[in-house]
Amino acid sequence: MSFWGKIRNLFKRKPAPTFKMGLALGSGGAKGFAELGALYCFEQHGIEFDIVAGTSIGSILGAFYAAGYSSTDCVELFRNIKATDIKNFFMINMDTAGLFKVIDRTIGDLDIEELKKPFCAIATELDTGREKVFKSGKVAQALCASSSYPPFFRPVVEEGKKFIDGAFANAMPADKVKEMGADFVVGIDISTRVKSGGNMLSLVFPEFKGGAEDPYKNGYENADFVLHPDLTGYKSVSFTQWRKLFDIGYAEALQKMPEIQAKINAAKIKKGIKIKR
Repeated sequence: MSFWGKIRNLFKRKPAPTFKMGLALGSGGAKGFAELGALYCFEQHGIEFDIVAGTSIGSILGAFYAAGYSSTDCVELFRNIKATDIKNFFMINMDTAGLFKVIDRTIGDLDIEELKKPFCAIATELDTGREKVFKSGKVAQALCASSSYPPFFRPVVEEGKKFIDGAFANAMPADKVKEMGADFVVGIDISTRVKSGGNMLSLVFPEFKGGAEDPYKNGYENADFVLHPDLTGYKSVSFTQWRKLFDIGYAEALQKMPEIQAKINAAKIKKGIKIKR
């Protein structure tokens, strides 16, 4: 490069730094309505997430968010789904064909790569207990694998491998959001952490010896802020309590919002982004 070329480079404007917000939605069945309540609070405060990952119900809500649905859109959508659409959630060992049809009908026949925001879903490989990260392929297939909780659902089979609910491997995948390029990651944990002296899979399959000892570890270590609303007294099948669950999630996010905003601003300043006062 010539002398004058080097001089010109000195005066070129550097591109403005970017800042990407990430969201990791955890597992918990009907308690996912608390995640929607928290999302509603974020929306009210002008906080939008650019990268999303989820496990189990978190994968379903996360995919719809990544497709452009708002929190209230999701509430109306899931309130209006009839139990008969997925046969009967309480049936034992049913396949996920009905769930696939519901997701496919509502979100459309989309591949993950076609969503408006970067997204991945977490499932667990049954034979090894290792996590499976779905970053491509059919959205509905990935969400079914991530949500296939035994004994209610049979494993989802793909390429000869069996996959079950991602909660057994990575219950709140903040690490995946970070790997996908997020500068600041908010995790929402709606689970009741079980301390059994072993991994979660051994609670369902006593003969199983592999898998993650603590499926929450990577999430908590990689999230910049974790919301953990108190959902004591509610279960993963408490669908009729959706309003209370939504309100609890909203109240938790609202209470922590000043702290969250302060941490986001600090992270932006550290990256060289000016904060509007």
